[in-house]
Amino acid sequence: MKFKYIFFDFDGTIADTEKVNFKILEQLSDKYKFKRLAINELHYAKKMNALQLMNHLNVKKYKLPFILKKGKKLLKQNIVNIELCMNNFAEVLPSLKSAGVKLAIITSNSKKNVNLFLQNHNLDCFDFIVSSSLFGKEHKIKKIIKKGRINPSEVIYVGDEIRDISAAKLANIKIAIVSWGYNSLDSLLSHEPDFVLHDPSDLINVCEVSHLFAEN
Repeated sequence: MKFKYIFFDFDGTIADTEKVNFKILEQLSDKYKFKRLAINELHYAKKMNALQLMNHLNVKKYKLPFILKKGKKLLKQNIVNIELCMNNFAEVLPSLKSAGVKLAIITSNSKKNVNLFLQNHNLDCFDFIVSSSLFGKEHKIKKIIKKGRINPSEVIYVGDEIRDISAAKLANIKIAIVSWGYNSLDSLLSHEPDFVLHDPSDLINVCEVSHLFAEN
């Protein structure tokens, strides 16, 4: 199956924001009065989906928009220190684009943060970036597919969380999960993704464009 469109998650998939976000979560827990996530709980938290983690931390739903907005602002202050999750993204992404694959980012982070990160890493290869709500990725995906008159069978979403799998399945597109992201690999596999990526270069085979690189 040749995919013509790859929609990426951002945090934990492309950008290695885990350590920074853990520190930001500590700051937010003090400000918005929810439970702190202890470092020794991180292993168990990685098995939880976003809603389960919210419940575990006793986050009040009405506070969530304010928490997310503040979190994005704090991340912006640290964006220059954020590295790629995998260094060879810098080679793989431009190569996929040059092979004719359309690349996009659909994330619950802000477009400003994403654009700053991409500028810092000289990654000018995405056709568009869309910001969604924490649990609204499937709606954004469906809207993009409908507006662009895209065949869903030609789209694959790449993410690192259980909610990414759920969003892709609800949007009726394929999902590839990464082995280096936020949720643990075993928890992701239990939700039956279509593909597992252990390295960004795996996308070349998944999208069936390897022959194009051989010709160049």
